[in-house]
Amino acid sequence: MDFSKQLAVINKLKSLVKIPRSFRRQNADNLISEDIAKKIQKSSYDKSHTLQKDQYTPPYEEIAEQLQVANDQIFRAAVFNLSNIAMNRKNYMPAILAILEKTLEDKSKTKEQLDYVRSRITQIKQVL
Repeated sequence: MDFSKQLAVINKLKSLVKIPRSFRRQNADNLISEDIAKKIQKSSYDKSHTLQKDQYTPPYEEIAEQLQVANDQIFRAAVFNLSNIAMNRKNYMPAILAILEKTLEDKSKTKEQLDYVRSRITQIKQVL
């Protein structure tokens, strides 16, 4: 039998045999198993080769996309959430106000929707 085939058979037998935890060589400094250490090394290697996200997208931009939806309930929820973010996060307030004021120019919105946007804009400006 070829030496590589013998090693393959031995490795196959090793993988089938479960070694009890008490028989494993483990000193006080090494508190994790070899398998866990390999998984940690693999995940660390994978993370080191992934691209880092170099820009940050503010959360209000995803909500602002919902202003284009025809559904009235989704539209009102988006306006409500945007205005709450603007009232609580002062650094986002000018950008959100610009988005809401641009929404007032949208001709596809109903009068009630535009009135709701105006009322939320006044609430934001009162906080300002």
